[in-house]
Amino acid sequence: MAMPEITEEMIFECFAAAQQSTAGSATAESFVDVEEYENQIMYPEFARWAEKAGYPQLATLFRKVAGEEKLHAVWLRELYADIGVPSRGEDTQRAIDALTTIRANCDALIDMNPDGVVEKALRVAISVEEREYQDIYPRFRDQARAEGRDAEAAVYQRVVDSEAQHADWFRAALAEFEAGRVAAVH
Repeated sequence: MAMPEITEEMIFECFAAAQQSTAGSATAESFVDVEEYENQIMYPEFARWAEKAGYPQLATLFRKVAGEEKLHAVWLRELYADIGVPSRGEDTQRAIDALTTIRANCDALIDMNPDGVVEKALRVAISVEEREYQDIYPRFRDQARAEGRDAEAAVYQRVVDSEAQHADWFRAALAEFEAGRVAAVH
């Protein structure tokens, strides 16, 4: 029987990108929506996969990053106290739907190829964090700066720095994993 495969592309579909808007408050709302999605849904699911595959230390890393993603939303909420519960972005809903679809098959695939699923989750986490710190959030920062919203620009810069650190953590974890220095616990 051929082993079904979860591809990086499939998992990357679980990434929701915050959307830049001409209105700073709309950009902020999209940012909060996405960061809270990563905190509440995406990284906890990656942690569940790592835990199920027998890699509790990687599960801990995913949960740690999830917690920091929540902080990002908190930092911006301090400037936009009226955001409340942001409306669900179209891209975020698409990512939730993709994750739900993958989840339906993922447990069986983890049983058959736990290392493959965990490796792909790490690779996707690197891609997500790189896209955020290299492209998306620098644009948000620059927009806020250009419009004289310096406190907001400073928050986005803190997030850029944090997302870069997350990418570094995930790159190091992947290198350790590939080198066989992360032992599975079964």
